[in-house]
Amino acid sequence: MEKLKKIIDTVEAFAPMSLKEEYDTPGLHVGSFKDSIKRVLVSLNVTKDVLNEAIDKNCQLIISHHPAIFGEEIVDVYTQDIINIAKKEHIALYSAHTNLDSAKGGINDKLCDILNISCESNDLKPYRVGYLQEDITLKQLIKIVSKSLKDNKIKSVGDLDKKVKKVIVSSGAGARDDDLLEYAKDIKADVIIGGESKISIALKMKAYGVSLIEVGHYESEIICMDILKNVLEDGLKIKVFKSKKDVSPYNK
Repeated sequence: MEKLKKIIDTVEAFAPMSLKEEYDTPGLHVGSFKDSIKRVLVSLNVTKDVLNEAIDKNCQLIISHHPAIFGEEIVDVYTQDIINIAKKEHIALYSAHTNLDSAKGGINDKLCDILNISCESNDLKPYRVGYLQEDITLKQLIKIVSKSLKDNKIKSVGDLDKKVKKVIVSSGAGARDDDLLEYAKDIKADVIIGGESKISIALKMKAYGVSLIEVGHYESEIICMDILKNVLEDGLKIKVFKSKKDVSPYNK
């Protein structure tokens, strides 16, 4: 058993809040630092299914990547229901979001490892710049990404036969960031691997000659559970479970 504060301190030693983006709202949304915790469920999202799973496993805490409450001044009915259930069942809700994306050994580093991309620097930013081990075509890289992340619905922008090597990796909704596209153009990156691009971004990418591999938000970030589990099991006297109910809402 551990106090919630000690668990949070452990997570934030790995993924400091100083790394979060300005718009972001990670942290403790339900619960008290003084709560005693024996069992923890880690997940990408906080849904009613995930909450019920935590109840079934007798977990006193859910640590998610996506915050249960994301910056809303007025919480919608679905979110309020989740908060109410968590409070009723005495389940604390805590999240590590963009700080976990940027952390050393966090989501974007893990993605680079999975895709065999060597990082150019250790700058703690919400994306990574790196290089493939060899020049390959965009089409070949798409196949690698699809297989590695178990995503068979990848969209792409760019000449499929063009050789690529310099890569920007930005998990989640990273591909919808105008600033990231401008940065990619400035540093002459060949391709961005990220999610949730907009058509306006895709059109600019095509004009700029920067390729895109658009991966699913879920598929690029579900590795958060492995990361969080490893962090939590390092010296803490708690039982940690990875959610089995946190699944992509999209049909495959």
